This record gives sequence, structure tokens and C-alpha cells, in this order.
Amino acid sequence: MTVSEMYFETSDHVKLFYTDTQKGNLTLICIPGIGGSHVLWDQVVDLLKEQYRVIVTDPRNQGLSQRTPKGETIERHAQDLEELLEYLKIDKAVGMGNSMGAATLFAYINKYGANRFLRLVDLDQSPKMIADPSWQYGFKDLDIDNFLEYLKLDFGKAHYAHLNHQMVARAKKEYHDFPYDPKQNYRFLVDHASKDWRNTLKNLTIPLLILVGDHSPYFDYNFAKEVASWNKLISYKVIKDCGHLIQAEKPQELATIIEKFVN
Repeated sequence: MTVSEMYFETSDHVKLFYTDTQKGNLTLICIPGIGGSHVLWDQVVDLLKEQYRVIVTDPRNQGLSQRTPKGETIERHAQDLEELLEYLKIDKAVGMGNSMGAATLFAYINKYGANRFLRLVDLDQSPKMIADPSWQYGFKDLDIDNFLEYLKLDFGKAHYAHLNHQMVARAKKEYHDFPYDPKQNYRFLVDHASKDWRNTLKNLTIPLLILVGDHSPYFDYNFAKEVASWNKLISYKVIKDCGHLIQAEKPQELATIIEKFVN
């Protein structure tokens, strides 16, 4: 089965890139983390495309999508997702997001409700990135005192496990041809990192599976157990010998878990 590469235009006239296998009884919508793109999902798509319709989006200012100063909020990213689902006439799907991609799904549920989604999958994204006395599982050492300056830093390598050489080569070529500019996207990162999705998850009405890497350089994987205690619809699994980029580091394990979760 071939994977089509397409663009659609949002209501604020931004062209967003996505890939689509187009066929399958169940649709999976996959969203990369900040700075990432569809390329890191290639192996997962190959593993799942015979059974499911798999769509991978490139958020605005990332991958092959348009660079723009417009829409620098996670709520606008959620609106982009809603407009894509409407454009493709998708009424029921499973949403899967890595890092910021998962936060986009949380923002979507908060804004539009869960009617278009059957289930959600969070790949290594805490519901709150700023640690404080009420929440110890923030992003690295981010806190309210260092917030604005800390987000300007280089966060270092996101993965722990070996990455496929061909995928890395494709990602490097794309980055060379369509570079990601963290300075241009800084205001969006600030907006994303300032959110608190704890109440959204506590009140979630559809199943959520949280997958965390036991060697994630960004989050303490124990946050998943804490979140799962809030709502009987939330479950979690710790992926061994894995960092933050679960879809790129452990594609076969992820595909197996997804098949079991959605079926």
C-alpha cells in the first residue's frame, strides 16, 4: 500500500503537510512533537498501514508544513487538527501524539470534546510541564522561576535507543531542506509549556494509553502511573530501554501495543 503525501490549507491560510495511507477500517491520526516531523513515524506507518488508515501530520512551522508567525498557540494547533478531520471527513479516529503532539490532543479534547475520537495514545508527554509543589513530574528542570529562559536552551538528544540509519538520513535531509527554527517557534513553545491538562485528563470520557520511555531525558516516567490513578479510562506502559521518541526508537513494540489497544 502506498503512502500519499498531501497538503491542505487551514482557515487562516496556512498550508499543512500530511501523509495518508488512505485505506483501512480504522483511522490513526499521528502528531509529532515540537520540532519533529512525519519522517520519525515512517517505520510505524509501514508496520500498521496494511491494517489501518494511518495519517501523520506536520504541525505548522515543522517538517514540510508552512513557516508562519500566525497561530502560535496549542489551541490553534488543536483547531488545525479539527479542520484536517473535517477536510478529510473523519468522524471517528484514534489519536496518537508524541510529546507536544499529545498535548495537541489534550487541547483538542478540551476545546472540541471527544466525539471524533475513539481512543488516545500519549507518547511521553506529561500533562503539566512546569513543576511546582502540586506536581513533581515536569519537563526536565523547568519551573516557574526559570521558565522563560529555560525554554531557550538546547534540550539535547531526545532518544536513548538506536535509531534506524535510513530514517535518520531522511530526517537529516529534510531538516537541511526545510530547517526548523526554534527561535521562530519560541512563543508557541512558551504557550505549550505553560498549559496544565490535569483536569482535562481527570474528566476524560474515552480511553487513553500513556506510553513512557524508562530512559526519557525529558520526563520522569513515573508521571504515567500517577495520571493513570486519576481516571479508570487511563492506562499506561513503561517501554524499556527507550527515550522520548518512542515511535522512532521502538516502532515494532509500539505497533504491537497499538494493535492490541485499538482492537
